[in-house]
Amino acid sequence: MPLPAESLTPDSSDADMRSAISASVEMCMKEGGKQDQCVAMAYSMAAKATGRSAGGGATGRVRAGLK
Repeated sequence: MPLPAESLTPDSSDADMRSAISASVEMCMKEGGKQDQCVAMAYSMAAKATGRSAGGGATGRVRAGLK
């Protein structure tokens, strides 16, 4: 079953991204994944699907500065 983060598009809003990431992490963990791995996977999938950083806080600011 595809995770919600995979259904995002470049036109998805930030709120849609946050919701999809949260739902993807939850689904991954219910399937037995470790939290840190599920979070990393969901953020990576969201960034790939939308073409922009899904990270917040310092990580998002660092990534934005590297572009």
